Amino acid sequence: MDTTDTKSHRVNLTQKRKTETGQWQFYPVQRSGNKPDPRLILIDGEPASWKGGGAFYLDWREDGKRTRKKAGKAPREALDAWRKAAGVANGSIPADETEKNEGTEGKTSISIQDGVKQYLEAVAATKGAETHRSYKTCLRWAEQHITKHLVYRLDRKDLLGLFAAGREEELNQKTINKRVTVVLNMVRHNDHDIKLKKGDWPKTTEKPIEVYTEEEMQKFFAACAEDERLLFQVFLCTGFRDKEVAHLMWSDIDYRLSKIMVTAKAEHEFSPKSYEIRSVNVPRSLLDSLKKRQKSSQSLLVFPSAPHPTRKAYGGGIDKHMLETCKEIALRAGLNCGHCSGTYTVKRSKTRKEKVLFSCKTDPRCERWYLHKWRHTYASHMIGVLGLKGLQLAMGHKDIATTSKYLHFLGGDGVKEKVEASDLAKLIR
Repeated sequence: MDTTDTKSHRVNLTQKRKTETGQWQFYPVQRSGNKPDPRLILIDGEPASWKGGGAFYLDWREDGKRTRKKAGKAPREALDAWRKAAGVANGSIPADETEKNEGTEGKTSISIQDGVKQYLEAVAATKGAETHRSYKTCLRWAEQHITKHLVYRLDRKDLLGLFAAGREEELNQKTINKRVTVVLNMVRHNDHDIKLKKGDWPKTTEKPIEVYTEEEMQKFFAACAEDERLLFQVFLCTGFRDKEVAHLMWSDIDYRLSKIMVTAKAEHEFSPKSYEIRSVNVPRSLLDSLKKRQKSSQSLLVFPSAPHPTRKAYGGGIDKHMLETCKEIALRAGLNCGHCSGTYTVKRSKTRKEKVLFSCKTDPRCERWYLHKWRHTYASHMIGVLGLKGLQLAMGHKDIATTSKYLHFLGGDGVKEKVEASDLAKLIR
């Protein structure tokens, strides 16, 4: 492909598909911004899914003639081929022969697609499944905004472009920063580094930590059934994450030492975050309630999902509906804020979905009630009991800076009374 005149041709992406008459025809891929989106094909001007079609093809004009080249059968493969061809066409990357002469073989000349694949394989081998899913989401998003083909060609300008793309999509700044960080990690994993300047990272504002008040918790527990009450008392008294509670087994409870542990569950493919196996001291009253429940339990799990309604031998599995339960109890207790509203999607059939309006005045969808808030509530009460280092161990925080966010809950006792009795208060009476 001649690269001397970058304006004389543009590399397009097409898909070969059969028409209704059985003839094969090339259809253009829809463009998103400055690049194609091979997941969508334009048929008679309307976007349609790429599925059901044939292979993708690169399409450009060279010396006045149309040229086509096969670009693979999957969208990611096709987009990677387009990136490379477009880069060669406009001169942003050298042709393969030039790369070899420059001595850039090996990891530095790896394509972004292969670089992402290799990095995610390393993440899957060294980190938990949830981390792998999160990193995969970050990198797939970044790939949609990067037009270059090779990892070693990425530079500061490309990362700044990702910051800008995130703001255009109105993503949370913390989310944008995390995605750029994951891209940087992928780049470094493939033996390349990008230097950012001091002011390149946008600052983020920390959200205030939300906790449940004693009054809210009293009303909440009063509206619970017996099993529900015990579930959320465990949340409150351990500070465990939702998956840690969902995977809690009777063998994790030490009645003699009054402790509940977080341990790995290979049979359920569960590992604690940061692989941190830990134990937490809990009140004896909670252990008494758990021991009573264990006597009637037929599951190894403390909180299994409900058994199958007709297949009694099926038993119950990991309870994945604790968030919904929390929100249903809050509605039942009259604790919803009454201001949350929006829509949610209901699947009516395999092909039909319907959007439904909701208001938390009547629906269990209040944003004020969520599982991680129980963890915050535990930490706010226990930092004065355990101290900063003790709370870090109990919460399973890798970095003590994360635990330090709860320091402002210290020393709150009696402050209101002291303010009312201060000289400043006397001046405005």
